[in-house]
Amino acid sequence: MTLQQLKYVAMVEKCGSFSKASEKLYVAQPSISNLVHALEKELGIIIFDRSSMGITITDEGRDLLRLGNKLLKDANYIKEHFHSNKEDFLSFRVSSQHYDFVMQAFSNFAKEINSSPYSQYTLGLNQTQTSEVIKDVRKQHSNLGIIFLSDINSKNMKKTLSGNNLEFCIIAKTKPHIFVSKKHPLAKKAGVKPEELMDYPCILYEQNYSSPGFFSEEMLLPNFYPKKVIYVSDLYVSTNVMRDCNAYDIGTGLLSKHLSKEFSSIPIDVDDIVDIGWIGIKGKLLKPIEALFLNYLKKQMISQDGKLLGR
Repeated sequence: MTLQQLKYVAMVEKCGSFSKASEKLYVAQPSISNLVHALEKELGIIIFDRSSMGITITDEGRDLLRLGNKLLKDANYIKEHFHSNKEDFLSFRVSSQHYDFVMQAFSNFAKEINSSPYSQYTLGLNQTQTSEVIKDVRKQHSNLGIIFLSDINSKNMKKTLSGNNLEFCIIAKTKPHIFVSKKHPLAKKAGVKPEELMDYPCILYEQNYSSPGFFSEEMLLPNFYPKKVIYVSDLYVSTNVMRDCNAYDIGTGLLSKHLSKEFSSIPIDVDDIVDIGWIGIKGKLLKPIEALFLNYLKKQMISQDGKLLGR
């Protein structure tokens, strides 16, 4: 089955005859008849009932058109997409671990693109597992990836990135923090020790079963093994669990203005330092659209005095 055959079937049905379809398509009638007949034989159906009075489409033919029209529309979209004015089209995708500040930066970025003169654009944010972030950027399904490196995972992570022809570029440094609801018993503390967390559920983001431990999205703390663990795969599931279960999430300390109304970010009393940044193809120059997004990301992360926001 080919798109050409589907196109011919659709035109014959629209015109009500092979001869009129032939005129519309500027194709000899026998060619159209032969291709339609070949499609009927291939699928084992009758598309048109033929008689001295003309042709009528069968029920099977209607089903074929219903399914085939989507393929024809998709094909037309692809053709228009690549034939469009490239100067009037933008495409950008970013993959990220589950970060609230990335979501806010992407929203602000998309708002600017939407108010720009570009008549066509494709934007995407994929918040996903660490292995998928790396794969998305390696295969260029995403332009950039947003991850963190810490004292604990840095050596292995950099080795993994290098093996995938990727490099890490730091944007800011921070200490591990906990995120908790403002109603949490620890919410008003200026800092917490790891042992103070043991009585509360720890939220962890699920990774692929085959992923190494250093792919964890949580800031790994030395010699810290929580007794209560709740696995999630979505950022807003995490916030609901924080509200309902007095749970905590270990992360960067960065919160958007929206979430900071309901949640607190508290530094953990450890010596570890965390680098937050982006990954891209090794040695590849940034495109203007990529630099624009990173500018929004930096604004979301760093205040005018150069300090990390949310600390």
